Amino acid sequence: MAASRQRIVVQLKKSGEASVSDLSQALGLTSVTVRHHLQELRREGLVGDPTPRRRQGPGRPEMAYRLLQHARVDLPRNYRELCACLVDELSGPVAAEALVGILARAGENLSHSWISQPETLMSSREGDVEAFLEARGYLPRWVRSGDDLRLQLANCPYHEIAQEVPAMCRFDEALVAGLMGTEVTLEASIAARGLVCSFLLAGEPSI
Repeated sequence: MAASRQRIVVQLKKSGEASVSDLSQALGLTSVTVRHHLQELRREGLVGDPTPRRRQGPGRPEMAYRLLQHARVDLPRNYRELCACLVDELSGPVAAEALVGILARAGENLSHSWISQPETLMSSREGDVEAFLEARGYLPRWVRSGDDLRLQLANCPYHEIAQEVPAMCRFDEALVAGLMGTEVTLEASIAARGLVCSFLLAGEPSI
């Protein structure tokens, strides 16, 4: 059911508008099925009310459906390839040295934007940082050994890029340092064939 509705949404996105018969022919669905899904999509706020559309031949106008302008459509995104192209461009002979600084500043800026949010809780920095990184696919966990505190990340969200451009690790290093309010040392990374990315904190979190 959900897959059929997604196909209808994609078809409406491509065509701009379509009638029940248009959708039925394009998607190989019965008119009854199309009408049912359109009703559900209207209830979900993705498709607007039908409007009359004049036929090319004789007969009464048919009703056409359109996606609402504010409808959020779950279509494929290509951020990974765009990011790879940008990083590759910045990795040339002239810009390679500048790339490290750019990635470090980007990581710092992201951490500062999180810290400045009013809903950010500062009573448990470790828990808040773990939730922040978990939401971004890092799969974090804290490891305490004696006086040492380490943050381990079981997943690199941009592993393929980091393998080709190790400087990407500077982004994570600066991000973790900014989130925790203390210097960190990258001891191991997935990009360098480590099982995890491991950051050693230089001191206790600055709250």
